[in-house]
Amino acid sequence: MNIIKSIIIEDTPANLNTLKTFLTEECPYVKVLGDADNLEDGEALIKQTQPQLVFLDIEIKRATSFELLEKLHKIEAINFEIIFFTAYGTYENATRAIEFSALDFLTKPLNREKLKIAVEKATKKLNQIQTSRQIELLLETLRLPNFKSKKIAFHLTKGIIEFINVDNILYLEADKTITHIYLQDGSKLNALRNIGHYSKLLTFDYNFFPISNSLLVNLDYIKQYIHSELRVILVTGKELYASRRGGQDFRRFLNNNKGKYRNIQGDTWKGKVRKFFGG
Repeated sequence: MNIIKSIIIEDTPANLNTLKTFLTEECPYVKVLGDADNLEDGEALIKQTQPQLVFLDIEIKRATSFELLEKLHKIEAINFEIIFFTAYGTYENATRAIEFSALDFLTKPLNREKLKIAVEKATKKLNQIQTSRQIELLLETLRLPNFKSKKIAFHLTKGIIEFINVDNILYLEADKTITHIYLQDGSKLNALRNIGHYSKLLTFDYNFFPISNSLLVNLDYIKQYIHSELRVILVTGKELYASRRGGQDFRRFLNNNKGKYRNIQGDTWKGKVRKFFGG
């Protein structure tokens, strides 16, 4: 494997030493060209060494590394992959924004196996344009109220990242470790992460509901729900079936949100139908 030039920006000596040790033992092809314990030195080191991979702590000296990324993005100087790391439970909104951008982050204390996987993924997609777009989406999300972006990035095959408007997603379907994403234009994407990853993001921030362990549906595109048959009918005419437990949870959700979903009639629920489909 080719040598990957890297740098580390971390202000805690113990974490820095652990990371260097793990890289030496697990990823010997990653050459650490230097390290910095503050954003100013980190910026200078990036410009000086032109790394391919940067290990970046989210919090540096009571500042955040996003400030550095903002500066580099403005001068189009992000031509490297990034692996973030942070203490468990801190910067929860920021880590969610990182996941939306299909970037990687690791929690401290570092786990050598997870580090190895993250590095392997990063080396497969050393792509300046793609990474720049991911950082752009990340920074855009961080600037928004409640960190609610209009787009989400999906990992596809061959290291490709696809940026999709959330409103264009009809539903997601699990296929073992792959997730199929069905869009309103009739197209389908195959993402390389399991549906649990996307469920965590889309049910937390957006109008999606898991009607089974393998189906995650955009509520805005549901036309009817027939609970006696556990049948969900989309505005496109597509029919999906909830699991028994998923259907019970879905009916409970609708009953608890009658103020928002007022079109429930008997055994059916007529959702909000987009003008795109003609009502």
